[in-house]
Amino acid sequence: MSWGLFSVALLLVYLVQTAVLPHFAPQWLDLFLTFALLCGLTAPVADARLAGWIAGLAQDVGSDGPLGIHALALGLAVLLLTRLREVVNRELWWVRWLVGLVVALPAQLLVQLHDRYFLGAAVSWLHMLGYSLLTAAAAALLAALVLRLPTLFRPRRPYSALRW
Repeated sequence: MSWGLFSVALLLVYLVQTAVLPHFAPQWLDLFLTFALLCGLTAPVADARLAGWIAGLAQDVGSDGPLGIHALALGLAVLLLTRLREVVNRELWWVRWLVGLVVALPAQLLVQLHDRYFLGAAVSWLHMLGYSLLTAAAAALLAALVLRLPTLFRPRRPYSALRW
């Protein structure tokens, strides 16, 4: 994995998430989670796990909460993702989305539970589950679609009946 490219991409994610998105995007759009899922789906196993933890740490640096909760959540999500990606068909975009959703939902629930019980956020269980599901689904879908982009721009070979 190219750590220089990772650093530039993480810096861009940090700038967009903290400076641009708060002005017009919904609060549940989490580019750090998307970036961690992208790294978890594409990078080698050890690099992906470290990249997920670093992305969570970068999210913690820019947040008001304690340092480490997002690093723990994203690190665990990418750890689980690197184990699951070996047993699923990663060529299908909806499989990548589903696997991303399965690993991102517990990570978001962990953050929501921490906010409720340790930071005193007054939110209901329904709100925590809905917010976590929406954030995880959006991040997993974005990651799956970003991984699909290179195949959309590749020239297609024309179908030939002569092959039959």
